[in-house]
Amino acid sequence: MKRVLTALVALPLLLFATWWSSPYLFVAIAALALLAALHEFYFIADRAGAPPFRIVGFVAGAVIIGIAAGVGPQWNALVLAATTVVVMVSTLGRVEDKSRILVSAAATMLGVLYVATLGSYLVAVRTLASPPQIAAKLITMFFAIVMMSDTAAYYTGRTFGRHKLAPRVSPGKTIEGSIGGLVGSTLGAVAAKYIFFPELPLGHALALGAGMGLVGQVGDLVESLLKRGSDVKDAASILPGHGGFLDRLDSMLLNAPILYAYAVYVFGAKS
Repeated sequence: MKRVLTALVALPLLLFATWWSSPYLFVAIAALALLAALHEFYFIADRAGAPPFRIVGFVAGAVIIGIAAGVGPQWNALVLAATTVVVMVSTLGRVEDKSRILVSAAATMLGVLYVATLGSYLVAVRTLASPPQIAAKLITMFFAIVMMSDTAAYYTGRTFGRHKLAPRVSPGKTIEGSIGGLVGSTLGAVAAKYIFFPELPLGHALALGAGMGLVGQVGDLVESLLKRGSDVKDAASILPGHGGFLDRLDSMLLNAPILYAYAVYVFGAKS
Protein backbone atom coordinates (compact mmCIF):
# COMPACT_ATOMS: atom_id res chain seq x y z
CA MET A 1 0.00 0.00 0.00
CA LYS A 2 2.86 2.40 0.79
CA ARG A 3 4.29 1.80 -2.68
CA VAL A 4 0.96 2.72 -4.28
CA LEU A 5 0.43 5.84 -2.15
CA THR A 6 3.93 7.12 -2.89
CA ALA A 7 3.39 6.56 -6.61
CA LEU A 8 0.04 8.39 -6.49
CA VAL A 9 1.79 11.44 -5.05
CA ALA A 10 4.97 11.37 -7.12
CA LEU A 11 3.63 10.37 -10.55
CA PRO A 12 1.33 13.41 -11.14
CA LEU A 13 4.17 15.76 -10.16
CA LEU A 14 6.57 14.03 -12.53
CA LEU A 15 4.09 14.10 -15.40
CA PHE A 16 3.30 17.76 -14.81
CA ALA A 17 7.01 18.62 -14.83
CA THR A 18 7.52 16.47 -17.92
CA TRP A 19 4.77 18.11 -19.98
CA TRP A 20 5.08 21.68 -18.68
CA SER A 21 6.22 24.14 -21.33
CA SER A 22 9.46 24.98 -19.51
CA PRO A 23 11.92 22.14 -18.87
CA TYR A 24 13.37 23.66 -15.72
CA LEU A 25 10.89 22.29 -13.19
CA PHE A 26 11.77 18.81 -14.40
CA VAL A 27 15.47 19.69 -14.33
CA ALA A 28 15.16 20.92 -10.73
CA ILE A 29 13.32 17.77 -9.60
CA ALA A 30 15.77 15.53 -11.44
CA ALA A 31 18.77 17.37 -9.98
CA LEU A 32 17.47 17.03 -6.42
CA ALA A 33 16.68 13.34 -6.95
CA LEU A 34 20.07 12.60 -8.51
CA LEU A 35 22.02 14.43 -5.80
CA ALA A 36 19.97 12.60 -3.16
CA ALA A 37 20.77 9.32 -4.93
CA LEU A 38 24.46 10.30 -5.00
CA HIS A 39 24.31 10.90 -1.25
CA GLU A 40 22.82 7.43 -0.81
CA PHE A 41 25.51 5.90 -3.02
CA TYR A 42 28.19 7.52 -0.90
CA PHE A 43 26.48 6.17 2.23
CA ILE A 44 26.74 2.67 0.74
CA ALA A 45 30.39 3.27 -0.15
CA ASP A 46 31.10 4.48 3.38
CA ARG A 47 29.52 1.34 4.82
CA ALA A 48 31.73 -0.73 2.51
CA GLY A 49 34.87 0.87 3.94
CA ALA A 50 35.45 3.31 1.06
CA PRO A 51 34.68 6.78 2.49
CA PRO A 52 34.33 9.07 -0.53
CA PHE A 53 35.42 12.66 -1.03
CA ARG A 54 31.84 13.84 -0.72
CA ILE A 55 32.23 17.55 -1.43
CA VAL A 56 34.20 16.89 -4.62
CA GLY A 57 31.61 14.34 -5.74
CA PHE A 58 28.60 16.57 -5.05
CA VAL A 59 30.13 19.59 -6.79
CA ALA A 60 31.10 17.51 -9.82
CA GLY A 61 27.64 15.92 -9.93
CA ALA A 62 25.88 19.28 -9.77
CA VAL A 63 28.10 20.70 -12.53
CA ILE A 64 27.47 17.71 -14.80
CA ILE A 65 23.71 17.93 -14.31
CA GLY A 66 23.72 21.71 -14.83
CA ILE A 67 25.76 21.49 -18.03
CA ALA A 68 23.51 18.73 -19.37
CA ALA A 69 20.50 20.99 -18.80
CA GLY A 70 22.19 23.96 -20.44
CA VAL A 71 24.08 22.65 -23.46
CA GLY A 72 23.81 18.86 -23.38
CA PRO A 73 26.09 16.06 -22.18
CA GLN A 74 28.94 16.68 -24.63
CA TRP A 75 31.06 18.32 -21.93
CA ASN A 76 30.85 15.34 -19.56
CA ALA A 77 34.31 14.05 -20.44
CA LEU A 78 35.96 17.37 -19.61
CA VAL A 79 34.14 17.65 -16.27
CA LEU A 80 35.07 14.07 -15.40
CA ALA A 81 38.70 14.73 -16.27
CA ALA A 82 38.73 17.81 -14.04
CA THR A 83 37.03 15.83 -11.25
CA THR A 84 39.68 13.14 -11.50
CA VAL A 85 42.40 15.77 -11.04
CA VAL A 86 40.64 17.25 -7.99
CA VAL A 87 40.08 13.81 -6.45
CA MET A 88 43.73 12.88 -6.88
CA VAL A 89 44.83 16.15 -5.28
CA SER A 90 42.33 15.58 -2.46
CA THR A 91 44.00 12.29 -1.58
CA LEU A 92 46.91 14.30 -0.18
CA GLY A 93 44.62 15.42 2.63
CA ARG A 94 44.19 11.85 3.88
CA VAL A 95 47.76 10.74 4.34
CA GLU A 96 46.85 9.49 7.82
CA ASP A 97 44.57 6.87 6.27
CA LYS A 98 46.70 5.71 3.33
CA SER A 99 45.22 2.19 3.29
CA ARG A 100 41.86 3.47 2.03
CA ILE A 101 43.00 6.20 -0.37
CA LEU A 102 42.56 4.05 -3.49
CA VAL A 103 39.06 2.81 -2.66
CA SER A 104 37.98 6.28 -1.53
CA ALA A 105 39.09 7.87 -4.78
CA ALA A 106 37.47 5.07 -6.80
CA ALA A 107 34.18 5.31 -4.88
CA THR A 108 34.06 9.07 -5.41
CA MET A 109 34.51 8.77 -9.17
CA LEU A 110 32.13 5.82 -9.50
CA GLY A 111 29.39 7.79 -7.75
CA VAL A 112 29.84 10.71 -10.15
CA LEU A 113 29.86 8.37 -13.14
CA TYR A 114 27.08 6.02 -12.08
CA VAL A 115 24.58 8.50 -10.65
CA ALA A 116 25.26 12.01 -11.93
CA THR A 117 26.71 11.30 -15.37
CA LEU A 118 24.23 8.59 -16.37
CA GLY A 119 21.34 10.58 -14.88
CA SER A 120 22.39 13.73 -16.74
CA TYR A 121 21.35 12.10 -20.01
CA LEU A 122 17.72 12.05 -18.86
CA VAL A 123 18.02 15.76 -18.02
CA ALA A 124 19.46 16.33 -21.50
CA VAL A 125 16.48 14.54 -23.07
CA ARG A 126 14.09 16.93 -21.30
CA THR A 127 15.78 19.93 -22.94
CA LEU A 128 15.22 18.62 -26.47
CA ALA A 129 12.89 20.99 -28.28
CA SER A 130 12.43 19.69 -31.81
CA PRO A 131 10.05 18.23 -32.94
CA PRO A 132 7.52 19.89 -30.59
CA GLN A 133 6.75 17.95 -27.38
CA ILE A 134 9.33 15.31 -28.27
CA ALA A 135 10.99 15.52 -24.85
CA ALA A 136 7.71 15.01 -23.00
CA LYS A 137 6.76 12.05 -25.20
CA LEU A 138 10.14 10.35 -24.85
CA ILE A 139 10.32 10.78 -21.08
CA THR A 140 6.71 9.71 -20.52
CA MET A 141 7.37 6.60 -22.63
CA PHE A 142 10.52 6.04 -20.57
CA PHE A 143 8.54 6.19 -17.31
CA ALA A 144 5.90 3.88 -18.77
CA ILE A 145 8.54 1.31 -19.70
CA VAL A 146 10.26 1.42 -16.29
CA MET A 147 7.09 1.44 -14.20
CA MET A 148 5.34 -1.26 -16.21
CA SER A 149 8.47 -3.40 -15.95
CA ASP A 150 8.71 -2.96 -12.17
CA THR A 151 5.00 -3.54 -11.59
CA ALA A 152 4.72 -6.57 -13.88
CA ALA A 153 7.89 -8.13 -12.44
CA TYR A 154 6.70 -7.62 -8.87
CA TYR A 155 3.24 -9.11 -9.28
CA THR A 156 4.28 -11.86 -11.71
CA GLY A 157 7.06 -12.87 -9.33
CA ARG A 158 4.73 -12.92 -6.33
CA THR A 159 2.09 -14.95 -8.17
CA PHE A 160 4.11 -17.34 -10.31
CA GLY A 161 7.69 -17.05 -9.09
CA ARG A 162 9.30 -20.45 -8.50
CA HIS A 163 12.81 -20.27 -9.93
CA LYS A 164 15.39 -17.88 -8.50
CA LEU A 165 16.95 -15.42 -10.94
CA ALA A 166 20.11 -14.44 -9.05
CA PRO A 167 19.89 -15.81 -5.49
CA ARG A 168 23.36 -14.61 -4.47
CA VAL A 169 22.52 -11.05 -5.52
CA SER A 170 18.80 -10.61 -4.87
CA PRO A 171 17.09 -13.69 -3.38
CA GLY A 172 13.58 -12.36 -3.93
CA LYS A 173 13.81 -12.04 -7.70
CA THR A 174 12.64 -14.90 -9.90
CA ILE A 175 12.95 -15.88 -13.55
CA GLU A 176 9.18 -15.75 -13.86
CA GLY A 177 9.16 -12.21 -12.48
CA SER A 178 11.91 -11.21 -14.90
CA ILE A 179 9.91 -12.52 -17.86
CA GLY A 180 6.83 -10.70 -16.60
CA GLY A 181 8.89 -7.51 -16.32
CA LEU A 182 10.06 -7.80 -19.93
CA VAL A 183 6.49 -8.31 -21.11
CA GLY A 184 5.39 -5.31 -19.04
CA SER A 185 8.13 -3.02 -20.34
CA THR A 186 7.35 -3.96 -23.95
CA LEU A 187 3.63 -3.38 -23.44
CA GLY A 188 4.43 -0.04 -21.80
CA ALA A 189 6.33 1.14 -24.88
CA VAL A 190 3.63 -0.10 -27.28
CA ALA A 191 0.92 1.57 -25.18
CA ALA A 192 2.88 4.83 -25.27
CA LYS A 193 3.02 4.65 -29.07
CA TYR A 194 -0.72 4.23 -29.48
CA ILE A 195 -1.82 6.60 -26.68
CA PHE A 196 0.36 9.71 -27.19
CA PHE A 197 3.38 8.93 -29.41
CA PRO A 198 2.00 8.01 -32.86
CA GLU A 199 5.17 9.06 -34.71
CA LEU A 200 7.17 6.35 -32.91
CA PRO A 201 7.55 3.34 -35.25
CA LEU A 202 6.12 0.14 -33.81
CA GLY A 203 9.40 -1.69 -34.34
CA HIS A 204 11.22 1.00 -32.37
CA ALA A 205 8.67 0.75 -29.57
CA LEU A 206 9.12 -3.02 -29.34
CA ALA A 207 12.91 -2.75 -29.36
CA LEU A 208 13.00 0.07 -26.80
CA GLY A 209 10.52 -1.67 -24.50
CA ALA A 210 12.30 -5.01 -24.51
CA GLY A 211 15.81 -3.54 -24.51
CA MET A 212 15.21 -1.04 -21.74
CA GLY A 213 13.32 -3.62 -19.74
CA LEU A 214 16.33 -5.93 -19.87
CA VAL A 215 18.85 -3.18 -19.09
CA GLY A 216 16.64 -1.94 -16.25
CA GLN A 217 16.64 -5.37 -14.63
CA VAL A 218 20.43 -5.46 -14.89
CA GLY A 219 20.57 -2.05 -13.23
CA ASP A 220 18.34 -3.28 -10.42
CA LEU A 221 20.60 -6.28 -9.85
CA VAL A 222 23.73 -4.13 -9.89
CA GLU A 223 22.37 -1.85 -7.17
CA SER A 224 21.23 -4.87 -5.15
CA LEU A 225 24.76 -6.25 -5.33
CA LEU A 226 26.24 -2.94 -4.16
CA LYS A 227 23.88 -2.89 -1.18
CA ARG A 228 24.45 -6.55 -0.33
CA GLY A 229 28.21 -6.07 -0.47
CA SER A 230 27.88 -3.19 2.00
CA ASP A 231 25.34 -4.97 4.24
CA VAL A 232 22.68 -2.34 3.47
CA LYS A 233 19.03 -3.33 2.92
CA ASP A 234 17.85 -0.08 1.30
CA ALA A 235 19.85 2.94 0.17
CA ALA A 236 17.50 5.04 2.33
CA SER A 237 13.92 5.08 3.61
CA ILE A 238 12.84 8.52 2.42
CA LEU A 239 10.27 7.13 -0.06
CA PRO A 240 7.70 5.00 1.80
CA GLY A 241 7.50 1.53 0.30
CA HIS A 242 10.27 2.28 -2.19
CA GLY A 243 13.40 2.77 -0.09
CA GLY A 244 15.57 5.64 -1.27
CA PHE A 245 16.04 7.59 -4.47
CA LEU A 246 18.81 5.27 -5.63
CA ASP A 247 16.46 2.31 -5.16
CA ARG A 248 13.99 4.00 -7.52
CA LEU A 249 16.54 5.25 -10.04
CA ASP A 250 18.63 2.09 -10.35
CA SER A 251 16.74 0.78 -13.39
CA MET A 252 16.62 4.25 -14.98
CA LEU A 253 20.28 5.23 -14.71
CA LEU A 254 21.66 2.59 -17.06
CA ASN A 255 18.85 3.32 -19.52
CA ALA A 256 19.18 7.13 -19.61
CA PRO A 257 22.06 7.19 -22.16
CA ILE A 258 20.15 4.73 -24.32
CA LEU A 259 17.12 7.02 -24.37
CA TYR A 260 19.28 10.04 -25.24
CA ALA A 261 21.17 8.17 -27.97
CA TYR A 262 17.89 6.97 -29.49
CA ALA A 263 16.34 10.43 -29.31
CA VAL A 264 19.27 12.25 -30.93
CA TYR A 265 20.94 9.73 -33.24
CA VAL A 266 17.99 7.59 -34.35
CA PHE A 267 14.86 9.71 -33.97
CA GLY A 268 16.69 12.92 -34.90
CA ALA A 269 15.50 15.15 -32.03
CA LYS A 270 17.34 18.42 -31.47
CA SER A 271 17.85 20.87 -28.62
